[in-house]
Amino acid sequence: MRVTDVRTILFTAPWTGDPAWEALEAFSDAGGFRRTSALVVVETDEGITGLGETCMGYFRSEVVPPLVDGFREALVDRDLALDPTQPERCFDELAQRSLWWARTGIGMSVLGAVEMALWDIAGKAAGKPVHALLGGAVFRWLPAYASGGTGSWPLERTVEQAQRYIAQGYRALKIGTGFDGRPGTRSRGVTTPPYGTWYAPTTPLRVEDEVAKFTALREALGPEVELATDSHAVQVREHWTRKTALALAHALEPFDLLFYEEPLRYDDPEGYADLRRRTRVPIAGGECLTGLDEFRRWLELDALDDVQPDAAHCGGITVTHRVAELAEARHVGLLVHTGASVGPGLMANIHVAFASANARAIEIALAPDNIRQELLVEPLTLTDGFLALPTAPGLGVALPEGLLDRYPWQPGIIEVA
Repeated sequence: MRVTDVRTILFTAPWTGDPAWEALEAFSDAGGFRRTSALVVVETDEGITGLGETCMGYFRSEVVPPLVDGFREALVDRDLALDPTQPERCFDELAQRSLWWARTGIGMSVLGAVEMALWDIAGKAAGKPVHALLGGAVFRWLPAYASGGTGSWPLERTVEQAQRYIAQGYRALKIGTGFDGRPGTRSRGVTTPPYGTWYAPTTPLRVEDEVAKFTALREALGPEVELATDSHAVQVREHWTRKTALALAHALEPFDLLFYEEPLRYDDPEGYADLRRRTRVPIAGGECLTGLDEFRRWLELDALDDVQPDAAHCGGITVTHRVAELAEARHVGLLVHTGASVGPGLMANIHVAFASANARAIEIALAPDNIRQELLVEPLTLTDGFLALPTAPGLGVALPEGLLDRYPWQPGIIEVA
């Protein structure tokens, strides 16, 4: 089998699956909450087509097509004769050929989308789901947690938000630190809201906010529901200092959180390691890292209890699976990140999780659920908070007819960290 073409599809669609996201006025406009996605289509001479996804469609969609074209040259080269049913071999060759511009960062993110499409092809050609090609499923069911961004002020709105997730069958959820619309918040004015404006102005008030939030959530939901929190340190300018992060971790210990995500910026892995040693709250991170070498540094520093690679960003299924194996060898859990994915990226992460013995839970951001319904071959099956093993060949995704007619690409629909 040979690759005959590789192309990018950009589309912009409303995300209507989570009213809490719709309520973030800074993310919305007259057309409602919308986001752009970038899919990669790989076609073969045997009529099998694969789909991949990079979350760079969510952040900087216009740069994706030229990078995809760069990888296309090698995949369609008849002399090179790369076999799309051998995605790891193709990934290693493409990574070597793009060392100057795709060793990390956006280039690696886009390479992962191309590679993801090859795994989709390999699975379809074999008539097997991708997890079967990764050594086989370790689990039949995995816990799924609803991912809901930050909390909403007043506190009762955050509780209502959590109760909506539970009503949809989830038994675990993640809500960020801070509150959208909290009165009395100060910002440095570096970016437009909500960046830098989620938090109370002082450390004592920030800690007080979080204790109040998780006290209310525990009282409303009981001990049967797993709770997690995310400081979004990658995005928020007024991020926690090491001391604030530690103070918050200590304050949240009585709530027995599933994990505490991104308490510090990504230029401080040593801070993560120090925090992890000084609290019993599990520390998680890694969604912004790309390539195996970046993850290796964090794991060697013992910076994380749970690592959060995202196949739609870190380099595709090959890198995500290798990160999972590296983490398992160090007794670190796997919590795949899926927040910006609408179809192939989500399913790629799910397949890796089911094939990894250290997988602990799968993130499901509810906002793009309406778009996922169009791209997934079989719906996600959630029973009492557990996600069922996918069974469709390949990733279990397909490009629906008329997608671009319904959701034409709109330049400028981006999220700025």
